[in-house]
Amino acid sequence: MRFRLNCLTELIDVTRGRVPDELTGRAGKTLERAGQRLRWGEQTVVALAGSTGSGKSSLTNALVGSDVAEAGVLRPTTAETLAVSFGNTNAELLDWLRVGHRQEVPAGQDGFGGLVLLDLPDHDSMVSSHRAEVDRIVPVVDQFIWVLDPQKYADAAVHHGYLRPLSRHGEVMAVVLNQVDRIRAADLDDCLAHLGQLLDSDGLAGVPLFATSIATGVGIDALREHLADVVAGKRAARTRLSVDLDQLAGQFEVVCRAGPEKPGEEDIEVLEAGLAEVAGVPRMIEVAAETIRYRGVLATGWPMTRWVHRLRPDPLKRLRTGLPGPGTVGDGFVPDCGPVAMAQLRIALRQFSDAVGNGLGEDWQRALGAACQRDRDLLPDLLTDAVMTTDLGLSRTPGWWRAVRVIQWFLLAAVMLGLGWLLVNLLFIWVGLPAPAVPGDGGGMNIPALLIIGGAGGGLSFSFLSRGLVAAGERSGIRRVTRRLRGAVGEVTRGHVVAPLTAELERLAEARRLIRGLRA
Repeated sequence: MRFRLNCLTELIDVTRGRVPDELTGRAGKTLERAGQRLRWGEQTVVALAGSTGSGKSSLTNALVGSDVAEAGVLRPTTAETLAVSFGNTNAELLDWLRVGHRQEVPAGQDGFGGLVLLDLPDHDSMVSSHRAEVDRIVPVVDQFIWVLDPQKYADAAVHHGYLRPLSRHGEVMAVVLNQVDRIRAADLDDCLAHLGQLLDSDGLAGVPLFATSIATGVGIDALREHLADVVAGKRAARTRLSVDLDQLAGQFEVVCRAGPEKPGEEDIEVLEAGLAEVAGVPRMIEVAAETIRYRGVLATGWPMTRWVHRLRPDPLKRLRTGLPGPGTVGDGFVPDCGPVAMAQLRIALRQFSDAVGNGLGEDWQRALGAACQRDRDLLPDLLTDAVMTTDLGLSRTPGWWRAVRVIQWFLLAAVMLGLGWLLVNLLFIWVGLPAPAVPGDGGGMNIPALLIIGGAGGGLSFSFLSRGLVAAGERSGIRRVTRRLRGAVGEVTRGHVVAPLTAELERLAEARRLIRGLRA
């Protein structure tokens, strides 16, 4: 029992705010009541409850063997709960039960030693305080016996108001059909069979059912033996608490339905894609692609035409993460953190928690949603810092770029050599000196012209071919940039969204473990 109560203590803490407050309050009261009840010893508290005129007080007197309870024709007869202690009165127990009207009788030889018999007011009394007293006592006694009479044994007030709600407590309940002397012997079996059907429909199949009569003494001995067996077991209090704990375990199990151990990778990927949109990753990939094209053209293009490309602004001025070391936000690119982006963020977080929490109880779904939203206001800055400080590898120059650059400068040198040669010839002619002999004058293309045409044509051809290679490298670079940016977003996502939600799932798993312990 102590282990089960410890499980309940932990379960209340683990599930607080994640199950209905009513259930948490009921569990707390049960825990408190259990600790107090176990403190007052192993005496067995049995309550006789019933409607007006059912003969509870007369039945109490018959069980005790003396007139301790007032019985008469006036209704209601019992105005307050009477406690009859067989043996020494446990004053602390009765104080806890808040029963002031007390009687003490010798234990005798009937096996009632340690029994405390409570005669309750009528549950259907017109006096509201009487009904309130019954409602207060029923949850705290160890065993209860419902005394019904032949005229009102099918009354909905007792079946719907008490018996059916206590259907899980059949182990600590008995039902007595009293005053059977008022029924013809031929009809008694039918009456008991009908009452048994009603009890079955109340969920109390198998509950002990006794037929008694104070006038004839029928069934009194059988009821005495039943009470003696309950007392002899000296476990009535623990049995009642065990039933209460079983009932709580069932109620907790309903609202703590099993969920996944952790979020699925597919759901995480969808979330990362949504947060990447919020962080401006698609725009950053576009800028990175522009950077690769820009730098590729400058590195492999014809040196004589590069100045045209230099007229365009360098994309690195907008995206500085391509520089070695931690990047800084450039002047032209700042991720959008306005209302639209924040709305996208809320939608992505809500869709993620809904996907993971699908099938869970409403309160646990709210807890998962709150866990996802825990760092919502911090996420825009965290995502921005993560993606803007990611080294995208744009500062790395491919080896073939360097090779083409050397070739282009060699071809440019050939053009300059041919032009220089021709200028020297023109200078000699201008000053009236004979021009130096030029190889190739005998026919065909001369060498200066060949250098100029070959160098320019080769440079432009290499520039054109390099554009295709730069485009292929751009696709590879975009994949690399995308992978690194998604990785940066993923670290933030898993640390500030997935981790809190996973902790809630672990809390749910712990709650289910404690529920199993509560049933042990």
